[in-house]
Amino acid sequence: MDKFVFKLSTLLLICLIGGACSSKTDFAVSSPDDKITAIVKYDKEQGTVHYIVQNRKQEIISSSSMGISTSLGDFTSGMKLKGSSTKTIDETYHLPQGKVSTYRNHANEQTLTFSKNGQQLNIVFRVYNDGVAYRYEIPGEGNIEFSGESSSINLADTNLTYYGQNHPNRYGYESTLGPIDGEQMSNPVLAHLKDKNHFVLMGQAATYGNYVQTHFQRSANRFTYSYPLDQEKIGPVHSTLPFQSPWRMAIISPETPGKIVESYLAENLNPPTNPAYLNQDGTMKDWVRPGRVMWDFIARDGDKPRMWIDAVDEMGWEYYMADAGFANRWGGSDSVLNVVEYADAKNVGVIGWAHTREFDTPAKADSTMKRYADWGLKGAKIDFFDNNTLSDNPRDWRDYEDTQQSLQMRDWIFQLGIKYSFLLELHGNTIPTGERRQFPNLMTLEGVDGMERRTKPAANDLTIPYVRNVMGPVSYTVIHFERSPGTHAYQLAMPIVYEAGLMIYAEHGKKLLDWPGRELIKDIPSTWDEIKYIEGMPASHIVIARRKGNEWYIGGMTDEARTIDIRLNFLDKGKRYDAFILSDETHTTMKKELKQVTNNDSLSFNLLERGGFALRLTPNK
Repeated sequence: MDKFVFKLSTLLLICLIGGACSSKTDFAVSSPDDKITAIVKYDKEQGTVHYIVQNRKQEIISSSSMGISTSLGDFTSGMKLKGSSTKTIDETYHLPQGKVSTYRNHANEQTLTFSKNGQQLNIVFRVYNDGVAYRYEIPGEGNIEFSGESSSINLADTNLTYYGQNHPNRYGYESTLGPIDGEQMSNPVLAHLKDKNHFVLMGQAATYGNYVQTHFQRSANRFTYSYPLDQEKIGPVHSTLPFQSPWRMAIISPETPGKIVESYLAENLNPPTNPAYLNQDGTMKDWVRPGRVMWDFIARDGDKPRMWIDAVDEMGWEYYMADAGFANRWGGSDSVLNVVEYADAKNVGVIGWAHTREFDTPAKADSTMKRYADWGLKGAKIDFFDNNTLSDNPRDWRDYEDTQQSLQMRDWIFQLGIKYSFLLELHGNTIPTGERRQFPNLMTLEGVDGMERRTKPAANDLTIPYVRNVMGPVSYTVIHFERSPGTHAYQLAMPIVYEAGLMIYAEHGKKLLDWPGRELIKDIPSTWDEIKYIEGMPASHIVIARRKGNEWYIGGMTDEARTIDIRLNFLDKGKRYDAFILSDETHTTMKKELKQVTNNDSLSFNLLERGGFALRLTPNK
């Protein structure tokens, strides 16, 4: 009898430790506020894994497959469940840029451990108050190759509208944003589940050179994560062990898209800030300095750098960005040194343009960035990540910016940015996926149909806050009186509605200084402490409030003419605020209003077609 009890106890202990004897096949994990629940389901007979997601007890994501195919095993079926564990993540961190200044990373996490032919795979699933995410982890050492995934999102609705870009997109995510219906869609995709009265933003977070940026293959309401179209031309996706994939991510917002607009889930899913950016007391080093930027590409006069520097100084901004060929235009290296010396005397930083052909090997990248740093430049705008400069036909590619080879170049640029204390603005690039948490000198990225293109629909501009800007900073290059489809007040709202650590202005510096909107743009910051979605719909209109210190800024933009009513109940109770308001009068003129308001008041605006407004609220002293 004692031997039987001993054997039974030993067997139970093995089952508890390894999970091999467990009959449990469903594993539920909920958000900290208990509103979102993910259920990961293991099919013992097939050895497969699926998940469903509910919000407020309503199914939002139906049974969706998980799995990854590798040279060490096909982890899409035939897996054995070995164990499970749970933990809670709750941390705060600070970044010098973004939607907020203090970030809270708070989630409940479930890890399931599987094996196949002796190789282990972990699936890590997190549930946040604003969404869900999962990734694959493969322990061990040595090399590994990947051939694809079965990772999918099966939306629990058939009455759907999608917003984003069809794939392949144009010139590194420069296709027009708006409603889409293609069979291939670029990351991310916003889905409006009309019968469920929910919005879901589907995407990928924490993308680096150990993998690829995926796009979606769509079949009805099922989205499968797929490798870049150009990856086969380069070769298989490869990495080393231990391996962690990017996160597959869905941000969930009931009734309105507000929680998506306010979300910083992509940053939360990235690794912590590299310690090289931090002082001994944990604060950010001074060189990681966001700011407002005047830029000479569209406005021209790039051969007059001192004029631009004087304009930046007069506006009270931080940077002047010189575009392609700046060193030759100015007369060579000695002239660049003289220009930078002039700028330094006015506390204006100079940022210079560069082509990825100067960065496509680590040695070339180091040499180029060292030369720029030796000139005294504060950063670089690096362009054409969508061109494979290592090939005979650099432009003959469909989504090169998403391939592992392009991402690996971006990785060594990140590291060299630390080495040379350099700010980064990337163009012609893949979509950001929260990388600025680990590399906070990544101030902004293009990946958008911005002001460089002369004509674009307002629907593009009005989709950005719901899709592109959710993933990270956006280099739209705001305000250009001839190129924008919107009124002057519409354009004035852009540096409030859009977010980037370097807020770059496209219009000529002298025109901005003479513009009535100068009264507001001179003070609009490029960093924020808080964001509030007020109202809007993708491709239609948007109203966003942002706080810096004790001041609030509110910007609104619309396509069709409409009346906007804003309740100010988010202001501090008992305080009176001075409101400085600029709104539509005509397409090229703005009404100016000064009034006092409290949190009991409302503001109303009659916006023109493709119109807008912008305002500042300052508490009385």
